[in-house]
Amino acid sequence: MRSAAPVALLVLLFLPAAALGQGQLLSYSLKPAVQAGQGYPQILLKAEADFRKVTTACERSDGEEVSFSAGATKKGKTLAFDLKQPQGTFRYRCDAHGFYGTGEEEYFDLSFGFEAFLGGALKIEVPRDQIDIKGQSVVARADRQVSAAHLLLVGPDGPFFDADVPVEDNEPGDDLYLPWDARGEILRMDVTLTDRWGFFSFENIFPWSLEIPHDDILFDTGSHEVTADEKPKVARAYGDIDTIVARYSKYVEVRLYIAGYTDTVGDRASNQGLSERRAKAIAEEFRQRGFAGPLYYQGFGEDGLAVTTPDSTDEIANRRAVYLLASRPPAPNSNFPRGAWKKLP
Repeated sequence: MRSAAPVALLVLLFLPAAALGQGQLLSYSLKPAVQAGQGYPQILLKAEADFRKVTTACERSDGEEVSFSAGATKKGKTLAFDLKQPQGTFRYRCDAHGFYGTGEEEYFDLSFGFEAFLGGALKIEVPRDQIDIKGQSVVARADRQVSAAHLLLVGPDGPFFDADVPVEDNEPGDDLYLPWDARGEILRMDVTLTDRWGFFSFENIFPWSLEIPHDDILFDTGSHEVTADEKPKVARAYGDIDTIVARYSKYVEVRLYIAGYTDTVGDRASNQGLSERRAKAIAEEFRQRGFAGPLYYQGFGEDGLAVTTPDSTDEIANRRAVYLLASRPPAPNSNFPRGAWKKLP
């Protein structure tokens, strides 16, 4: 089961300089973090007096020297200087000069230092095998250091946990253990990680699924027709499905998956085709009875046996179907050996 692709949103952070002291003629703020392809980090110098010239010289942590200059600058104007750096995090030490007189010695000096970041979207991963519903925890990872995490858990009656989760000191790629302290049935889990620059990514995870108990339809040998005598079984199962859809569909898209199976009597290829036709026939019955959501079917033939038997064994437990309600396709497992579900129109 795959979640929605992670989304990274750009947060433009403007970090102010220290409060202006008496007689200070230049002040600065920063846009220290920018997503690659959306511009560059910036130094923003504000003139608190008229200047005939403003210059800034910076030394970058990789040894590169960068400088900027502007001509006559009126009081109250803000100058924006792009830091056209490579991707990554760099430390800067800068000296700005505002020349306000006619001589080169008549200037106001402002020194400051900071870090700036240019890079791609924050990438996160939530391994599905490390989601522990009973233990009330999940593990997540990111390709950069994470400063904050948030969990949202949604149940049949709406969100029941929506809180920031503390994260310990970490490095890129570290496992981040994220616990919660509220019990409830989880339909959807949203995991959001934020890095030190304010970039964040999230994954929507849908761990919920529910198999519908039912009486299996008895098909005639070699047939996939749902006879009139068997249709009441479909009606009873549909009543349960309709009740569940009404309860859960407010917060997740409820999909119905119909899987068909056979015993080991007969040719394997023929059994595969027969199980798929039977699964489709059951799916069509549910559609005709009013199931309006996404509906999928698949035949597994002799794969996924409920009871392991030798070839050519007439085992009624293996002539079965599974009705599964879920918000995402079931992950391939012993019951669903393949993920090639077909959608019913």
